[in-house]
Amino acid sequence: MPTIGQLRLKSFYTIYHMFTFVSFSVGAIKSKTVDEGVFLAEVAIIVSVMTTKLWMLLWKQKQITRLLNRICVFSIRDDEQFTFFNDKVEKFVKFVMVFACATIVGSLGNTIFPFIGNNKKFVVDLAFPLDWKNSEIGFWMTYIFFVSENVLSFLAMTFSVIIWYLLLHCSLRYKILGTEMRNMGRITTGCKVKMSVKKQQAIFQKDLVAAIEHHLHLRGLIDELESFLSRLFMLQFATSGVCICGSIYCLAFDVAVNFAERIVHVYSLFYSLAELFMITYLGNEIMLSSSRLTYSLFESEWIGQPHSTQKCIIIFGEYLKQSHEMLIGKLYPLTLETFTRILNSAYSLFNILKNTKQ
Repeated sequence: MPTIGQLRLKSFYTIYHMFTFVSFSVGAIKSKTVDEGVFLAEVAIIVSVMTTKLWMLLWKQKQITRLLNRICVFSIRDDEQFTFFNDKVEKFVKFVMVFACATIVGSLGNTIFPFIGNNKKFVVDLAFPLDWKNSEIGFWMTYIFFVSENVLSFLAMTFSVIIWYLLLHCSLRYKILGTEMRNMGRITTGCKVKMSVKKQQAIFQKDLVAAIEHHLHLRGLIDELESFLSRLFMLQFATSGVCICGSIYCLAFDVAVNFAERIVHVYSLFYSLAELFMITYLGNEIMLSSSRLTYSLFESEWIGQPHSTQKCIIIFGEYLKQSHEMLIGKLYPLTLETFTRILNSAYSLFNILKNTKQ
């Protein structure tokens, strides 16, 4: 159980990060131009999602740890499967390193930008109770607030990586399960072992029971993960199209007044696309890897098995025909099709803004 001090600290961090959303929202409302208002509104929406992630990271630590232990801790019996798993995880780590480097560079850029040039100014014109444009004390108070919020936002992005890691393991476990089904009844140690037909059939039946139990267990874990992340993903689906549209609008009409602001627009577009693409891509991988289980099952040596075992295989194969598709809000599938639909909605919204500007 967390102590009273820890609860107070968690509450402080969550409420403190909410002030960033308020700051950008007020800045969008009070902006002098429509272009600046569109950009600040986009940033405010991104920050609102980050605040939700920060809240989940701080207040749902037990559930997150439990999911990490249950999904990411498992045994791999075959060396080939182990090599395949390590290769996929290494590629994921490389992508995360690129994402982290881009995030760190962006945060450092935000930190040093106010001191570039003769006039002290921030990358974005955020609202703050003190007059930071004309007061030295007001500027430093605003600067401390802005930098500290960047640090908290980095924690929220860390939770994004944890989510991707969980989804990746779900898809990889389905692929490993498919390999185990394909090798049912076989000795995969590399040495040839002579055995009777009855013993081979007994091993096959044992492997089949283990595969069924593994599949039911994995499906339950993914359903639990879906339930835990459903509201967050629904929020991302609802806001991603608007954020992508805002970034494209700012880049298309070149609303930035300097090179640094253009970099901010490019980064916000990269961030919005990466967040949306990663969850839909990994969700799509879960669906595809689960849909291949039927083929893997019938690639095993099931023909020479007893009639009762063959009957179980046929029933299990019929059950596996329905791929495991994660549904967000029991309505939107976590697949690349949803990613495409959100991009189309962002393009439609951009056309509306373009016509309004003209």
